[in-house]
Amino acid sequence: MNDFLFYTKLGLHHILDLNAYDHLLFLVALTLPYLFKQLRQLVILVTVFTVGHTVSLWAASAGIIRISAPWIEFLIPITILLTALHILYWNNTISAKSSAPFTLLTLFFGIIHGLGFSNYFSMVFADKAIGFPLLYFTIGIEAAQILIVIIIVFINTVLSHLGVSKRDRLLVGSSIIIGILVPILISSSKAL
Repeated sequence: MNDFLFYTKLGLHHILDLNAYDHLLFLVALTLPYLFKQLRQLVILVTVFTVGHTVSLWAASAGIIRISAPWIEFLIPITILLTALHILYWNNTISAKSSAPFTLLTLFFGIIHGLGFSNYFSMVFADKAIGFPLLYFTIGIEAAQILIVIIIVFINTVLSHLGVSKRDRLLVGSSIIIGILVPILISSSKAL
């Protein structure tokens, strides 16, 4: 039980840590177009992201994947930027038919985000069996992500009922996210 609580809390903290806001920015960008009536579809998308994140953590811990940290630190904001641009320019409607390519892209973005945490994760699990701790960690990640998603969807739904158009929500939200990302991208590109 102690392992479950420790690793679940570690997963929660990984998402809710304001110093590691890249994950939060990605979730906000992903969630911007959704209202409560579309929550099921969004939770599936977030879970796909978590699967990618978990697979890359496992693969990195097992030594299967090795990618330079500066490249990952550059690619993570790129994933957020692409998500924000997708939401801003190409996501006029949310439909299951048009979401398959974006779902696969979200899986790939989860892999990249997982690699960003893999060095720390490998240190935590050095000389330990990774199976159950990774599962517990993933439960913590998913719980925190769903909490964030519900908060953002609640805000979106309230704004929608107050007459704020989807276009305005997407424009303002994506613009703020892109504005936050520009200095991060410049800084991370210098480290390459």
